[in-house]
Amino acid sequence: MLFMSMAMAGNVLIGLGLLSLFFLRILLLRNLKVIIACVLAAAVFSAACLLSNHQLSQIPSKQSYVVKVYPDTTKVDGANLSFIAKPEDTNQKMVFYARLKDKCQQQLFKQSVDPLMVTVAGKPSDFLPATNVNQFDAERYYHHQKINSSFIVENIHFDGSPRRQTIIDRIHIIRAQFNHYCQRLPKTLGIYATGLISGYRANDFFDEMTGVQRLGLLHIFSISGMHVAYFLSIVDQLMAWLGLSKLKKAIIAITLLGGYFVFSGGSPGLMRAVIMAVIAIINRLLKLGFSRLDIWSTSLMINLLILPETMFLMGVQLSYGLSLGLIASEKFSYIKQTILLNLLTVPILLFNLYEWHVLSVAVNLIVLPIFGQIIFPLVILGVIVGAAGAILTTPIDWVLHVFNDGLNAISGLPGMIVFGKPPLVMVLLMLSLTFFLAIADRLYAKQISLALVTIYLGTFCWIHFPINGEVTMFDIGQGDSFLIREPFNRSVTMIDTGGKVQFNSESWQKGTQHYQAKRLSINYLKSIGISKIDNLCVSHQDADHCGDLPAFIEEMAIGQIIIPLGMDKNPSFMQKIAKRQNKTKLLCVNDEMQVAKLPATIYHPYLAGKGENHDSMVLGTQKGGLSWLFTGDLDRPGELDTIARHPGLTADVLKVGHHGSKTSSDPQFITSVKPRIALISAGRHNRYGHPNDETLVTLKQHHVRIFNTQKQGMVRYIYRNNTGHFETVLKGNEGNLE
Repeated sequence: MLFMSMAMAGNVLIGLGLLSLFFLRILLLRNLKVIIACVLAAAVFSAACLLSNHQLSQIPSKQSYVVKVYPDTTKVDGANLSFIAKPEDTNQKMVFYARLKDKCQQQLFKQSVDPLMVTVAGKPSDFLPATNVNQFDAERYYHHQKINSSFIVENIHFDGSPRRQTIIDRIHIIRAQFNHYCQRLPKTLGIYATGLISGYRANDFFDEMTGVQRLGLLHIFSISGMHVAYFLSIVDQLMAWLGLSKLKKAIIAITLLGGYFVFSGGSPGLMRAVIMAVIAIINRLLKLGFSRLDIWSTSLMINLLILPETMFLMGVQLSYGLSLGLIASEKFSYIKQTILLNLLTVPILLFNLYEWHVLSVAVNLIVLPIFGQIIFPLVILGVIVGAAGAILTTPIDWVLHVFNDGLNAISGLPGMIVFGKPPLVMVLLMLSLTFFLAIADRLYAKQISLALVTIYLGTFCWIHFPINGEVTMFDIGQGDSFLIREPFNRSVTMIDTGGKVQFNSESWQKGTQHYQAKRLSINYLKSIGISKIDNLCVSHQDADHCGDLPAFIEEMAIGQIIIPLGMDKNPSFMQKIAKRQNKTKLLCVNDEMQVAKLPATIYHPYLAGKGENHDSMVLGTQKGGLSWLFTGDLDRPGELDTIARHPGLTADVLKVGHHGSKTSSDPQFITSVKPRIALISAGRHNRYGHPNDETLVTLKQHHVRIFNTQKQGMVRYIYRNNTGHFETVLKGNEGNLE
């Protein structure tokens, strides 16, 4: 089933290859019963997948819906609201997005614990696919959970609470009440309580838990087997005191597990733990004689029937991988078992997060027993005593705070390896060899270990020393951000970082500040193994060009930041780079300067300024047989000044100024520079109307081929020596240059 799922919804070639090997193995057994069982299982699974895809293909198209909204499942961030729900007259879940109109609506969703019946009016919308390479793909993520469409809410009408409350409604009410209660607890205790007990993560969860993320400990905060085991142990103890029969114990335990599944958020990763626990209870009750591996396999089959694409979710991969590792290493010592489990997580984490801290194994060895024996019980105790008085939780919160700060401090120590994204084939090979290592004898263990190390080192070198270079325009919405990377990563240069322009808004409308560069451009850099930027060039002060600069300073080592002359006198900009490392140089330049190790020539500015549009830095470079010119938001007078000061300046590829606004791209400038290719970076449906029709007409009159992030997403020019080709993430205008 797993290989069929991969072939149908993942990597077709790898899935079909593994599936062929599996069936070849089955045929070689020459056992008719096994062959028939496998064929029947394949038929059932195929039917389930076809039914699931058929349901998902029926995309709802209504303009309004009546929806039951559970407050414990909503996400309110400032004026932004999102929730997943199943409208009353459909059989599909949808993701709803809304912009709340006033503070009363915000408080209603934040403070209510009862389900809300609402009528929403708006328009259905497909998920926008990932528009940058290795970007989180919301379309695929929700599709794997049988959610295939979203709805943009334009108006919300509250119809009150449901007249009748179901058992599911009551469980959601209890969860909402619990989350509200935890919000009144001291901050760290509240975050740990919701994360470990109800599975709810507040908007600032990841800001507070940086150490947990960086050290690969996030799995202990994903409600899974450990939490289910704690839950069952409490239930078993209570039922033992009551002296119930085995049958009654089993019925009560299974019922409570179903309730706990809903209460804890019902994540696909938790489904594995609950299904395995239910099968184990039935196995003990009916004395079926299932081994732990049988229970694991049965759980996987049931999970795949319910959610055929579930194994493409990282949380599910970790859940099943670690549980299988526990089974394979049940006779190992604690140290050996912990090391093995960490080795199993590494390929999955690298494929999804691209980095790994060398202290992870040591920290896991120390933290896991502390967490299970001290932290988790303390959290439960804190939740209980918090009802009696907040003062009683103070020492517990202090312990948790020290523990969390310790993890954050350790994660900040040297040792974070930006590995990059290994190919899927390598990931499967790494996982397979790690499992073989667990079951191999000493003789073969050395050989497998050597092979494993060789694969890791080989993959690392392949990612970090690519034979191709690239010039990349990121799709960051309304803004600019470009990468110039030379072959073998000899030099890495960024031009602008992008960022969001903050418009005037009331305090209640402002949500948690997130730098989108972390999930777009920085994410891409890490996926190709880049952790250091040699040159970070900032064209000018506007937020859509340098607003995400603090994120780059936080996440990347930077050799030098290069800005237009005079911009260092701008307090607002200098505040953005205040936390830069001491070894990061700040260079203010004009067109008469040559910067060492910068693979580009500076053509503007020639006078000191404040970093406004007309002060924009203009850079030119030669890469892959093409000449390139990047103009920031330079206006028309600035363009004419540039060609007047640098007569004969031409470029094969022009980064169109000011996102295609009519304030740039003077026809005389275009005639003089003679570009063949134009790059336009602008947001979809932006309020400025970029790119302007006048600019597009000018470019077409000069027979310039246009790449626009609005239509093509990320645009990459991949080159080797003096030849190369353009690639776009969204299908459109791409290919070799004529």
